[in-house]
Amino acid sequence: MYTANSIRNICLLGHSGSGKSALAESLLYMTGVIDRIGKNADGNTVCDYDPEEIKRNISISTAVVPLVYNGVKINLLDTPGGFDFSGATMEALRAADAAILVIAAKDGITVGFEKAWKYCEERNMPRFIYISKVDEDNSDYNATFNALREKYGNKVAPVVVPIWDANRKVTGIIDVLNKRAYEMQNLKRVEIEVPEGKEDVITEFNDALKESVAETSEEFMDKFFGGEDFTYAEMIKGMHKGVIDHTLYPVLCGSGVNCLGSLMLMDHIIDLLPNPVEGNYHKATLADGTTEEFVVSPGGVPSAFVWKTVSDQYGKYSFVKVLSGTITSDTPLVNARTGETEKLGRLYTMCGKKATEVKELTCGDIGAIGKMDKVKTGDTL
Repeated sequence: MYTANSIRNICLLGHSGSGKSALAESLLYMTGVIDRIGKNADGNTVCDYDPEEIKRNISISTAVVPLVYNGVKINLLDTPGGFDFSGATMEALRAADAAILVIAAKDGITVGFEKAWKYCEERNMPRFIYISKVDEDNSDYNATFNALREKYGNKVAPVVVPIWDANRKVTGIIDVLNKRAYEMQNLKRVEIEVPEGKEDVITEFNDALKESVAETSEEFMDKFFGGEDFTYAEMIKGMHKGVIDHTLYPVLCGSGVNCLGSLMLMDHIIDLLPNPVEGNYHKATLADGTTEEFVVSPGGVPSAFVWKTVSDQYGKYSFVKVLSGTITSDTPLVNARTGETEKLGRLYTMCGKKATEVKELTCGDIGAIGKMDKVKTGDTL
């Protein structure tokens, strides 16, 4: 059982081919959900399981993959990057509390990335930027980061930066906050010495993060100008607030193929991104057409929002996000659209196409209800 505080609902956004599904695969592998990493080209990834997706090597609908890391449940929503399927992206944005915008190191800022940014702006959604494929030939982390800085300003701050060898090949990454370096050996993370000549760069980035933290409260501002150093806990607290207040957009990087940066990404998801209670506010539309804000609360009357419906050879599933209370498979809930009472069917958590039956879904969690014939996408139960 996970409480609302120990759940993160994150959607992966970005241009088609930017590496979202590969990133999801690497996170699934690093948390032990799968024992080998699938590839899009081989048609064996968890997120792209539909025959059309396998045939075309692209994502067509949003896939949900839950993973558990350090006692926190992360519901990843892998969205399609193709503009033809932006409806699926919109669905995911309604269920997520934060976003990770994926951008390939050799592509720079694409139209798909700009669209994803716009979607987040419209919804006031906290976000990370993840620069993917940093280890591929012709990738240019610096050019991509500089383009992001130029377009979106100094709120874009690096928290993970790559390490290059003499041939400009990325061999590892640096954790800016802790000033530690890592590389991958046989898909295992190994700590290494911070390379010579990198100390000044790390200090510069670290100072920039401190400035961002100082701006989040009067107390931190006084401490900063008083020349005092922030503790690690204060840095995390300030950065967390900065992400939620949109004064900070952390930039991370890595490679889905060899899992470089994947563990650090999950650490930052847990520390910096909002839980469902702090996260994406939900606007409810009333019968007369007016809207009001719906507050997510663990102690409230059980209610769930249907954000996606799937009907396939395995049956019909209504994907829900629980907005308050806890729902169980025999809970009777009223459909706000029809006024009819619905007795819930079986409850599931979904991982790609695999459905696992569960007894209940708690506030903030994402799951699915089976065989709800009268329920449509957009309904509130």
